[in-house]
Amino acid sequence: MVNFYKIREILSLATIIFILLSCKSEKNVIEEISHTPEQFMKKIFITQTKNGKLKMILKAETATIDENKNNACLKHSKIKFYDKGKYVSMLSAETAVINIDTYDIKCTGICTISDVNEEHLYTTDLIYDAQKKSIYSNNDVKITTPSETIYGTSFESDNKLDKIIIKNPRTILDKN
Repeated sequence: MVNFYKIREILSLATIIFILLSCKSEKNVIEEISHTPEQFMKKIFITQTKNGKLKMILKAETATIDENKNNACLKHSKIKFYDKGKYVSMLSAETAVINIDTYDIKCTGICTISDVNEEHLYTTDLIYDAQKKSIYSNNDVKITTPSETIYGTSFESDNKLDKIIIKNPRTILDKN
């Protein structure tokens, strides 16, 4: 005679084993959210003054501020520099990254600096040191003035373009 209790016990045990074996061991993976900028602005205009006198006017098509990295990334920017409230020069760059703490600026792409004496400096990838008020690049440079064009392999200057040091300079005089 068949023992129904024994068969029911075996079937119950087999069902439990089947259920346990069919369960998958999955780890819950929480995807890390990629870092996103904290602020994004279009067509910005910022004025910086000291003691009521202009120091800088900044314009850009877009700006992305990342407080974790302590910087602002500007696209198609123009930065006008002033000394004691008087305009001295303007820096234009495809991309500029400004350190929010120091105001140092690292520009990439085509960069142009123009001053009040109609001198224009052209280079790529330059750096502005706000503490020293100096601008430099280790890339080729071209400077045009009303009377000459100067080429070099790198440069360093103050932000007024008054004290320019050019490495390996070549000068072409304009015959006017």
